[in-house]
Amino acid sequence: GNDLQKPLIGIVSRLIEQKGFDIVAAASEKIMKDDFYLAALGTGQPEYERFLSGLGKKFPGRVSVKIGYDDAMAHRITAASDIFLMPSRFEPCGLNQMYSLRYGTIPLVRATGGLNDTITGWNAKRKSGNGFVFKKPSPNALAMTLKKALRTFADKRQWTRLTDNAMAGDYSWKKSAKLYLQLYKKVLP
Repeated sequence: GNDLQKPLIGIVSRLIEQKGFDIVAAASEKIMKDDFYLAALGTGQPEYERFLSGLGKKFPGRVSVKIGYDDAMAHRITAASDIFLMPSRFEPCGLNQMYSLRYGTIPLVRATGGLNDTITGWNAKRKSGNGFVFKKPSPNALAMTLKKALRTFADKRQWTRLTDNAMAGDYSWKKSAKLYLQLYKKVLP
């Protein structure tokens, strides 16, 4: 079909095991059969840098990889992507998923730490959720969740609702400060 119908998946990350790149590498053969573009930016463990650079060579015109860090490019990738991939094994807080929500870029995350606190899985029946979440840190769980994300992307009405949900979330400090203030008022005698 039309190339604009293909979603762009973005990765901006330290390329390390903690961030789930072992899971991505193990799932790559399966997931690259699906139809999407990939843009990745990051540095980290040499084996994951090699893995991503290798994908770029194997799928020229479809996979774009920059090993390094570039703040402006990080924002461009996050803003331009349809889906933002954060398959972390461990993520104490996570800010990138919050940036992506602001841009209406849908996070695909593993249910851990801060990712679990901010991202809820899309539910088509209830039209609720602001992303896609997989629980088990396995290549299969990642591949199945990505398939669900791509199926949802293909349904423009669902996707529009999902991006609306994503952008409606208020993760600003203003909101946090208000909640803390309410809490303090309750606690103070």
